[in-house]
Amino acid sequence: MVDQKRNEAGMRIVWKGDTVAGQFVLSLGRDHVLAQAFVDQIPSLRAGMVIRDGNCEMQCLTRIRLADEGDLSQLGWICRTVSGAMNKGEFSATVSRGGFSLAWVTLSDKGSRGEREDKSGPTIRDVVAEAINLSLASGVVIPDEGCQLKAALVDFCLEQKFDLVVTTGGTGIGPRDITPEVTLPLLDKRLEGFERVMTQASLVKTPHGMISRAVAGIMGESLVLNLPGSPKAVRENLLAVLPALRHAIEKLQGDPTDCGQES
Repeated sequence: MVDQKRNEAGMRIVWKGDTVAGQFVLSLGRDHVLAQAFVDQIPSLRAGMVIRDGNCEMQCLTRIRLADEGDLSQLGWICRTVSGAMNKGEFSATVSRGGFSLAWVTLSDKGSRGEREDKSGPTIRDVVAEAINLSLASGVVIPDEGCQLKAALVDFCLEQKFDLVVTTGGTGIGPRDITPEVTLPLLDKRLEGFERVMTQASLVKTPHGMISRAVAGIMGESLVLNLPGSPKAVRENLLAVLPALRHAIEKLQGDPTDCGQES
């Protein structure tokens, strides 16, 4: 994996007081009234990354924008403590990543109303975890609404910067199936090889696989996959692309290793 550990050019973290273990707000670049701690620069953080200061280990969960008299330019993260103590003072800090981060979006009108349990999202997490080490996995259930899907993809890919973002549902030809139409215009590059392999995997099981319109590609530095809605089809499609998943994410994020060599 690229970027295992680095010191962000002498980054310092300042704890404003002894903080109880749990979740807290970390502001970037400068202090903020809502933050329990701040760093003296704006590091290149992604969801799931870990910050260590010698006493405490904390993980970045959700990037946020902190309001300051109507100005939302102040960035921060909701973090959770992994180990150690958060002591008042200023400390040198390093940033590392112990695994990849995964976010999924389940599109289901019934699921969003609480009328159906989301089984496909957890299936995505479990199948991906069989092949690559996950430092963070999180998901949401939304109705089949284009504006909500677009907002989720923009947030997960461009704000939180999850390594892998997977949608499930809405890839067919029903009147409420809008996932490919929303996803495709957001992609910087399309991964048609992933799409073909997933279609082939579906056709082995059923001729209905040719109806799928799922797309795959990259958005920012995130790899995006559309998957069908059923847990069974989710597993079949994911298993087809798993052999290339880790390598694709690493190359996307700047791994200089020759593609002909084993990573």
